[in-house]
Amino acid sequence: MGNSCISIESHNEREAVVAVLTGDTDKIRSLIEANGNSPVKLACWSGERRGISDKGDINSFQLSYAMYDALKNNEYCEKLHVREMWNLHKSLFPEMKRTPYDQLGFVIWNWWEEPGDNPYIDDEDYEFLLNDGVSEDNIRLTNCGIQHMEDEVVRLLKEGATPYFLCHAPYITEIHEDKDGNIRHTYFDVAPMLEVTKVHSVDYWWEFIGDDLDKDLSKFETPVLERIVEGIFNVGACERILHLTDKYISDKARKEGDELMMKYLGKIHSIIK
Repeated sequence: MGNSCISIESHNEREAVVAVLTGDTDKIRSLIEANGNSPVKLACWSGERRGISDKGDINSFQLSYAMYDALKNNEYCEKLHVREMWNLHKSLFPEMKRTPYDQLGFVIWNWWEEPGDNPYIDDEDYEFLLNDGVSEDNIRLTNCGIQHMEDEVVRLLKEGATPYFLCHAPYITEIHEDKDGNIRHTYFDVAPMLEVTKVHSVDYWWEFIGDDLDKDLSKFETPVLERIVEGIFNVGACERILHLTDKYISDKARKEGDELMMKYLGKIHSIIK
């Protein structure tokens, strides 16, 4: 693994990072008060994505909501007091807005490592899917979801777009056949955005975090903490898209998705599990 995109630059920042990661709300509350009742700076980040800023700071407000997104359906939510930490920041800073993940240049989305402004479904596949009967909004929803573009995902879902459609694009779909030569469809074939986002979430967890949250974080070297913070944001970005999709998908789109999954997979997959 290469160097992290996160830099914890002082002992005080390190102490604050450990406090957020371990859910020490008393420690963070005192640090916020000592900081003039402002979120505590934890680290700097660097990265480059679609022409947005290539560097910035991470504060306790941001890491607390990233942890909530990443861990709210996880055993660590209670163990690390994740909900309490996020609720503390929401109560102290009720007017503060979240920074969408697509505005954080270090958050990964394109696992093909192509230029940062390339969508997941490129122009050639886009035209193929349009000609195959897939709506433009559904293709755009797929690209926006994989790229963590939260506002656009919510807008498209509210307007009736769906992550479910039969995907036959030749350069992004692998053909699987059973022993009799019959095509065996996968979750990706009917819900490409959901499948990619789920796979990314799991991959980023094991690439950046693994079982480190079970250990004494205060004893880790700083580079390990930096890697964990980077992982929390990347997993959080994926889980955020899945939960927003589950929240805003129309009843009609959900029903049609269930029917598509039953037809081609023989079972229904949950969006968020």
